Amino acid sequence: MDRLPLSTRRVEFREDLVVIRVTGEVDLGSAPQLALALGGALPPVTVVDLTQVAFLAVAGLRVLVAAMRRASTEGRRFGLVADDRLALRVLRMSGVAASIPTFESLSDALRELAAQDTVRD
Repeated sequence: MDRLPLSTRRVEFREDLVVIRVTGEVDLGSAPQLALALGGALPPVTVVDLTQVAFLAVAGLRVLVAAMRRASTEGRRFGLVADDRLALRVLRMSGVAASIPTFESLSDALRELAAQDTVRD
């Protein structure tokens, strides 16, 4: 079976909200690419869309947890989108979904996380 290369794409919905769309396999070799996509300056709300992820290894989970911790330290909102495919099962089984807000659709994530940011203002 061929390995699916990791691809990340940053989509700025608004100046205060960005979605990082991730496709392919997140493993030990590609996790640094995900970390790079989640590094640098980020707006108040960041959503990572994992609905097109075919494989999510522990190395990818570590990157996501580190990004959540950074967001928390910086006072930003951070969430994940994973449908009922592999990524959601891995997030739930590892306990990561209990510590990072996880949504089954992008619209749910945007509505919840952006609304929280609006209420805070």
